[in-house]
Amino acid sequence: MRRAIGHIGRLLLGLVFLAAGLLKAIDPAEFARQIGAYGMVGAGTAGLAAPILIALEVTLGVLLVAGAWPRAATLAGVVLLLLFIGVEAYGIRAGKTESCGCFGAYVQRTPAQVIVEDLVFIGFGLLALWGLKGWDGMRAGRALKTVAIAATLGLALAIASPALPIDPWVTALRVGRRVADLPVAAQLSDVGEGRALVAVLDVADPAAAGIAGTLNDLVPRPGMPRVLALTPADDEALAAFQWTALPAFEVRHVDRPVLKRLYRRLPRYFLLEGGRVRTVYDDAAPEAAELIGTEGS
Repeated sequence: MRRAIGHIGRLLLGLVFLAAGLLKAIDPAEFARQIGAYGMVGAGTAGLAAPILIALEVTLGVLLVAGAWPRAATLAGVVLLLLFIGVEAYGIRAGKTESCGCFGAYVQRTPAQVIVEDLVFIGFGLLALWGLKGWDGMRAGRALKTVAIAATLGLALAIASPALPIDPWVTALRVGRRVADLPVAAQLSDVGEGRALVAVLDVADPAAAGIAGTLNDLVPRPGMPRVLALTPADDEALAAFQWTALPAFEVRHVDRPVLKRLYRRLPRYFLLEGGRVRTVYDDAAPEAAELIGTEGS
């Protein structure tokens, strides 16, 4: 019974680390931003730390599930969870309330919730350490191969993820979806059944001025849909954008956790027509001829 309890703790902790690593790998850039938001490291360091942490969590998850060096992997997992608790405690003390990104950009958790969850996960680890005493797991040679494969695949996934065409499955924005079902339905309630090109962009990005120029060219043309933009940027950045870029379209602020559900990378555009998402455009705005051609079709 003791050994069985130890295996249950090992498997549960392994699945937790696998889920955390894989969900973070969906959007490593957002995870890096969340690391930087704590103010403990700079943006450059956060950008390097994100894929390394993702690979580490995936590797620990694979080791625990596969039973490779079970007690050492469990101990490493418990230490990592204690480190996470320390970071979250620092965040609470600094007044941080934003989601930590522990299970990726699309699972929202406050720092306080994360601390409670991590204590539960540490409990899994303690059960494993207690129950697996004397069990060595798989042989050392296979364990080394498992480490190498898991670490390589975890790091490769974190690096390649932004280029993978998985946005329709991991974000809430996809062709055919009703506007009323989007997380930003309240911000788009005045569009109704009409046509609108919605740009999702970060107006604090230096490239936003060029995007504004492209969209400004669309606004006065006959047959164009209404143009508007949604941004997670704060009021100060939005005011600076309005002053410098002179957008000829309305820009609306949406809280980052809400707007984040629509994208993995910015900018992103989508065309609304008849109360539904007709087309999604990644990276670049559509050409004027394409927008005029969809009218009435």
